[in-house]
Amino acid sequence: MNRKMKKITILLLSCLICFPLSAQEDTTKTEGTKKNVLTVTEDSVETHVGIFNDDVIVDVDEDDDTVKVKIGNKGIIISESGRRTEIDIVDEDEFDKHGWKKKERKFKGHWSGYELGLNNYLDKDFNFAGSTPGTDFLDLNTGKSWNANINWLQYSLPMSRRIGWVTGMGFEWNNYYFDAGNSIAKDSITGYIVSVDPPDNTSWAKSKLNTTYLTVPLLLEFQFGPKNKGFISFGAIGGLKLHSNVKTKYNVGGSVEKNKIKDDLNLSPLRYAVTVRVGYKFLKLYANYGMIPLFKENTGPEVYPINIGLILFNFN
Repeated sequence: MNRKMKKITILLLSCLICFPLSAQEDTTKTEGTKKNVLTVTEDSVETHVGIFNDDVIVDVDEDDDTVKVKIGNKGIIISESGRRTEIDIVDEDEFDKHGWKKKERKFKGHWSGYELGLNNYLDKDFNFAGSTPGTDFLDLNTGKSWNANINWLQYSLPMSRRIGWVTGMGFEWNNYYFDAGNSIAKDSITGYIVSVDPPDNTSWAKSKLNTTYLTVPLLLEFQFGPKNKGFISFGAIGGLKLHSNVKTKYNVGGSVEKNKIKDDLNLSPLRYAVTVRVGYKFLKLYANYGMIPLFKENTGPEVYPINIGLILFNFN
């Protein structure tokens, strides 16, 4: 590859790269910006073209008959030896060998996404509610008591490349599926949450409490591993109750009767939970423990909600 051919090669490559980028830059470029759009450095050995502060790099080595092109986190090396031409694809991990800098990774937290787990609650002595006197009518079928979260808004506030604060917003749905034979309601006289029996000569086929909350987290997150694939975060999640109801189902004379009662059920309108979240690559877990009782003080049993589950995927 002679000098003239190399000049043509680098010119063509630069044009191909600059064309789509300059079309995009038309919408963002401002006069007086400190960001370099195009830099060309040439000596007797090598020609270097950097575009947008070296986001894109084209190098031509006159002695080795080599053309190197770096775009983002990938590189292409074209070299000639006699009549033979070789093309190599270079990953980001090998950039140092070719004099290229890796693009600095920005901190991005792990809040936004979809989560699915299981619900239960503990009494003040950290026993499962339903296993002790006074809370036995709250006994749950844990395997059918689901917690689902859609965290749709996230802001990451970096302290460094691997440490930062994370906040945002989400929706939380809790399904407390009572075990056979129990349900709850407000007592018509005292207003206290009490057990509710099914109609005479029947039994509950299904009974569950459903709640919906708007959630806002404040998390401190630490990331580790190659490309920050691992993380651990802890903090608090605040919640505002949006909706609650109790659904029951029972059989009468061969027919199925369903009831749905929309009520606040003395549930605490505001709450917060401490949370721990950990993950590496595709495996991600979360655990939340409520610091405010599920029911308002002196209106129901003193129980604290917990949920444990999987972060199925992140939106970012």
